[in-house]
Amino acid sequence: MIQSIRKAASILEFMKNHNKEYSIAEISESIEFPPSTTHRILNTLINCGYVAKDERTHLYKLGPGLIALGIAAVSNINIQSESAPILKHLSEKTQEDSFLIVKSGNNGVIIGKSDGPHPLKIVENFGIEIPLHKGAIRKVILAYQPKEFLDDYLQRDLAPYLENTEVDKDKLIEDLKKIKDTGISLSISEYIENAVGIGAPIFDYKGEFVASIGIVAPLSRAEDTGLEFIENSIRESADQLSKKLGYMK
Repeated sequence: MIQSIRKAASILEFMKNHNKEYSIAEISESIEFPPSTTHRILNTLINCGYVAKDERTHLYKLGPGLIALGIAAVSNINIQSESAPILKHLSEKTQEDSFLIVKSGNNGVIIGKSDGPHPLKIVENFGIEIPLHKGAIRKVILAYQPKEFLDDYLQRDLAPYLENTEVDKDKLIEDLKKIKDTGISLSISEYIENAVGIGAPIFDYKGEFVASIGIVAPLSRAEDTGLEFIENSIRESADQLSKKLGYMK
């Protein structure tokens, strides 16, 4: 790796995490470069338009040259291709099938999948649309919808859970609030008997919800693996994919 490029990237990476201006001392201390090196790299970045300097205060901030690069990068992002290696790693880690699901009207539809190694599976296929209140991964989508959409959805006659179990809308509202509070969703036997689903949200560079990621597995097997372990693995995968889409916490 060319060290000068790595150092320049480190400076830009540091400066993007905070919406403020910096002195050379702050930047060099944070990235552990000598002030002279930091000053030289900053001057180069200024010439490229990637950093701007306030000549009155002698403070530095990200420059307008990065805007065009950012727009170009966003236009090249495809959530399905970006998610593929993350789904694969999630399946390897949890030993279960993993899924990427997006909203389609009042339903959730699978647009990405990676198979786990077990022959016994909970069948979920591409293109099949299932109501958003059924299953943990789809509930994530419902939880992050605008209030107007959610109010309209809850006024509808919702398809029952297994064995014609009527949907308790008050409990559903509590579940959706918990999902937003914790960033994780878990459901058991809502539309597949003795199956567990666990999901988490994906956000884009604007901080907007775009999809959900998670696993569906036989309950007994997931319990043997450890539900907390699976939840943490899914959170990690969700964070990785969100970061690939440009999301910054």
